[in-house]
Amino acid sequence: MVAERGIGKIIREQRKSIPLSLNQLSRLSGVSVAHLGRIEQGLRKPSPRTLQKIAKPLGFDLDELLIMAGFLLSKRASFSEEERDKLRTELNTISERVISDTKRITEIVNRLLMS
Repeated sequence: MVAERGIGKIIREQRKSIPLSLNQLSRLSGVSVAHLGRIEQGLRKPSPRTLQKIAKPLGFDLDELLIMAGFLLSKRASFSEEERDKLRTELNTISERVISDTKRITEIVNRLLMS
């Protein structure tokens, strides 16, 4: 197995508890059904970008999912709850911008290839 089964199992259990089918999660997140299936089976470890795409449809905060996947430490820093909320908001804003920029880059490359 390429990845540990932990995060895949968490994703599958959360998806089923909502309930969402793999097809529905794929449509909501933009992640292919095949890739989601491999993640849930523990055959692939999701990247932080993939986790960012599926966090909201699954009802997770991005940082929560990143911690569960082992990309962030779970040790809490000594921030106030207000500071932590500001950092979460900033992280989500940056993540959304990265996805938006990535989509725009893809659009530009596709237009250049088609011309």
